[in-house]
Amino acid sequence: MIKMQFEKSLDSLLEDVLSICVDSRLVKPGDLFVCIPCEREIENIAQAIANGATVILGQPKVLSSFTNQVKCVEHANPRLALSLLAKAYFKIQPSILVAVTGTNGKSSVVSLVRQFWQLLGHKAASFGTVGLEIDPLHIPDDLPKVPPLTTYDSLSFFKLLQNLAAAKINHVAFEASSHGLEQYRIHGSALAVAGFTNLTQDHLDYHLTMESYLEAKTKLFTEVLASNNPAVLNANSPYFERLASVISNPIISYGVDIKADLFATNVRIYGAKIIFDLRYHNQVFGDITLNLAGSFQVENVLCAIAMVIGAGESLDSILPLVPLLKSVNGRMEFIGSTPTGADVYVDYAHTPDALERALISLRAHTEGRVWVVFGCGGDRDITKRPIMGKIAADLSDKVIVTDDNPRNEDPASIRRQVIGNFGFKEIADRSHAIMYCVAHLEKGDSLLIAGKGHEMGQIIGDKTYPFSDKQQAEIVLAGMK
Repeated sequence: MIKMQFEKSLDSLLEDVLSICVDSRLVKPGDLFVCIPCEREIENIAQAIANGATVILGQPKVLSSFTNQVKCVEHANPRLALSLLAKAYFKIQPSILVAVTGTNGKSSVVSLVRQFWQLLGHKAASFGTVGLEIDPLHIPDDLPKVPPLTTYDSLSFFKLLQNLAAAKINHVAFEASSHGLEQYRIHGSALAVAGFTNLTQDHLDYHLTMESYLEAKTKLFTEVLASNNPAVLNANSPYFERLASVISNPIISYGVDIKADLFATNVRIYGAKIIFDLRYHNQVFGDITLNLAGSFQVENVLCAIAMVIGAGESLDSILPLVPLLKSVNGRMEFIGSTPTGADVYVDYAHTPDALERALISLRAHTEGRVWVVFGCGGDRDITKRPIMGKIAADLSDKVIVTDDNPRNEDPASIRRQVIGNFGFKEIADRSHAIMYCVAHLEKGDSLLIAGKGHEMGQIIGDKTYPFSDKQQAEIVLAGMK
């Protein structure tokens, strides 16, 4: 009821507002300041008023001291209010907007959805962890630069949607992170379809429990997606039944070797190709060819197909395009081969499940030994470090542990937690670790450089230093030739 009443008053509330601001230091005369709950709410409101804010929105308990100084608007949930305000302020959204959530696979799925749409002739874009991806011919001149983030803040998010729609890019897919959903950053987006890939251990430093993590993901379907629009769910996920039981939407299920609305069977790997049979309701399609490495990509492609179908396209028009799909930047991306015939891949795998899936998939493509070089991030979930160490020990032949964004933690301590009693080789400098691995590969071997994927920096302390796994591997391979 509060949400509905608030939404009805938005236009009148914004009539005389210059802009919306959440940083009291950046407030200008005529702005509406949204006070996000924190330890400095009173100080932030006072500063916003001093800078010229004409409207303050916040929780009732912090506004009582300011009602005589400025127009105050009470809202029990300022984060939700901010999202609804941003939606009303940036009024236009793409006509076909879809979102996907899950621990792993989000970047791949939104990129594959975008590729399908572009191959079908639509102006399309996708955005999230790898940044904004768009056909270079369709990039509007005034499109603001956006950082590679899984989910933007509400103001940046709705402004980006308006800019894309204004440029007539009306097919857009984006990633919805658990943080973004928990903080109401995308509430108000007019989704045609929402998708779920999987849920495995990650971000427990923020959510604390898997139950809370699942609840945050569920918000995409119970609070953002309109009740009559389809939800695409992974039937292979152990959370499938729970999600399906709380979602009122029509459901399109997908999976591999499991009965679902859309499912793959008879998955075969031939070199760099994956071939599978596809069943959709009562239809059977044989020998679908996917030119991507990693058997887990089959699930990603199925999710993308289901979302494109849910958004209005026919399966008959989609299937011929599957062989044309390209790998996503930093997602099981083939970098090159050594002169001896060993292959090098870069993948963003930074969770236990992602590392396990990547190594299992790489084994299927490898005749010789499977190598992996990886580390774990500092100031993040420490419980996954020994888990990832065991996965590397169980699923690879050669393991090198290195640094991966140690931030403000002691890098050596992080490495020790990963290594445990496994006796892995330890090379702190990530560039040296990659050089060592590539130099020692033999014919038929494969190397997985895991953890950073598309990232272009190494975070040490509070500074980010330029670094790219892909570029470092390319330099080493070029030197060998």
